Amino acid sequence: IPLGELVSRAQEVEPGEALVVVYCHHGVRSLSGAAILSAAGLPNVASLAGGIDLWSLAIDPAVPRY
Repeated sequence: IPLGELVSRAQEVEPGEALVVVYCHHGVRSLSGAAILSAAGLPNVASLAGGIDLWSLAIDPAVPRY
């Protein structure tokens, strides 16, 4: 869900026991997304530190960088 739509669409994210990880390119906007979901009542939300870019560098080089 794009960050600009997250407030109005937060109910689409099913609350449950699973961790919901919010991610973006560099991990800055995902902090806002995680805060929005937490404020909407989701109990287990995190932001991917460093974003998908760092994930590609440190964890999975098969994920293309852009």
